[in-house]
Amino acid sequence: MRETEQRPRPVEIRSRWARLERGWWVVLVGIMLVFSAFPIANLLLGLSTKDYGLWYQVGLAVRGGLDIYPRPETGRLFPFMYPPSAGAMLGFLSLLGPTGTLVALLVVNSVSWVVSILLSVWLAVRPGQRRHPLIVIVPSLSVIVLVYNIYLLGQPNLMLLAMVLGAFVCLRLGRGVAAGALVATAAAIKAFPILILGYLVYRRMWRATVATVAVLAAWLLIAPLAFRSPAQAVDDLMVWTQGMLLTYNTHGIAQRPLRSYSYKNQSIMAVAHRLLRDVPADGEAVLARRAKAGPGGLRAQRGPALDPATDLLSFLKPHHRTADAPQQADTAVGIGAGLGAGPSAASGSTADGPRAAESWRRWDEDLKGAEPALRAAWKVNFLNLDFPTVTAITLAAMMGLCLFVAAVMPPRQDRTGATDALEFALVTLLTLIFSPLSFNYAYVWLLYPTTLALHRLLNEPGDPPARWRAVKVVWIAAVLLIPALAIPMPQAAQACGNLFVPAVLLVFGLGAMLRLEQGPVVRSQGSVVSRYRADGRPRPIVSSRTTALAGPVGPVDPRTTDHC
Repeated sequence: MRETEQRPRPVEIRSRWARLERGWWVVLVGIMLVFSAFPIANLLLGLSTKDYGLWYQVGLAVRGGLDIYPRPETGRLFPFMYPPSAGAMLGFLSLLGPTGTLVALLVVNSVSWVVSILLSVWLAVRPGQRRHPLIVIVPSLSVIVLVYNIYLLGQPNLMLLAMVLGAFVCLRLGRGVAAGALVATAAAIKAFPILILGYLVYRRMWRATVATVAVLAAWLLIAPLAFRSPAQAVDDLMVWTQGMLLTYNTHGIAQRPLRSYSYKNQSIMAVAHRLLRDVPADGEAVLARRAKAGPGGLRAQRGPALDPATDLLSFLKPHHRTADAPQQADTAVGIGAGLGAGPSAASGSTADGPRAAESWRRWDEDLKGAEPALRAAWKVNFLNLDFPTVTAITLAAMMGLCLFVAAVMPPRQDRTGATDALEFALVTLLTLIFSPLSFNYAYVWLLYPTTLALHRLLNEPGDPPARWRAVKVVWIAAVLLIPALAIPMPQAAQACGNLFVPAVLLVFGLGAMLRLEQGPVVRSQGSVVSRYRADGRPRPIVSSRTTALAGPVGPVDPRTTDHC
């Protein structure tokens, strides 16, 4: 009797979990403040502020009428790889000044983190279903290092995740236009979310599809008109498209030769090339050493050579001779005194005015004579296939994943809130791993699929066999623990895909759940009723005889079907 009395009652257990969740939100605010303190301290101490400095200087360059993308004929890399629409956004943001720009971006990151958690839980949990507090806490802890990188570097991936989840919520609520606008805005900031458009077309969500295309066109061609003429806006878009979307060769993807195949990139394309082709797993280190040296391996006489992949002033110089080139050069030097210029920017600001851009080497000149160093560089490949073969294998793998997801998706009339949540998680994962440049911090997008997977484990519908529950426990444990392999072996684990592999595991695990979710449906006189009511509760499974005696069953609630 005493043991029974000492055992916590269910009410006490729920109270303890509620206190834990409330405590987590307090801790989360503290974590945000600590993460925000590092870039602010770098700014106050005059140290490099990473991409925060780049964003501010891009904004000034756009407002000053300078080219933000080097001309293709120069053979120089893009220091700013984002679409012209992102440059226009930064033009407006830079009006806040260097400190205001940095603080505003930190606030956006913090708000995006909270919104991503809340929307992930909203999508994962059916109305009226019990929610375990761990699904609020554990997913964020599993990507906490990636979130820290986003705060430190100034990357927008948390904001993009919040926008994409907001689009999924809009799809659930039947607001296709709003969903398309959110997807388009995310793609206007960083191009890869446009891959979601394929899902919208496949699901015949036409309002969302049209809204995505229209809003993205407005961002790309109309938003820059605040700082560009129509001809310049079109030219910026063409140069960016050629340099970013249409560049893929043996050296790399888009504007990051060798680095795009390095261990930091965990996209399916990069992982395939690292494991199946004789490419350096850290080729960017070889290129960086080569870039710092002048011709013949000697340091240039004008001071430290400028690395076109990191120098914040390289894109601010005029890219071709114009009547106002001296004025543009003076403007660029003035901008160099802005946020986070760093040592290389300071040295670059003393270059020879308009002729400085002409004297900088092409990036491929740094590869000349570097073949011995590249051959001796660290590699992780277990096969040595040629470039076309690896490309074909990559495309086949991508097609296979798409076909798997398409196969497990339910027919449109059988969609429910629960199946939509699983679909959205699969689309999130495919968008993440199909992005050509999916560096480690991009995998903060695992937050939503992990939330859903953990919720499905902790709130298992029905009474599954013990062996299947054990499989799911092992599956979740692998998803959460494989990224931690980067602690004992940081480079090797990343080179082998310590974030890519959990994403693939989530694709297959959540896909299997989606397939099993499509259990019996009640059919009567041609109508189809989903397994779950509009409020998310499961419908009782009625036999055909019972249905015949009870009369026809009503059609699917329109709130559970596609409104787009």
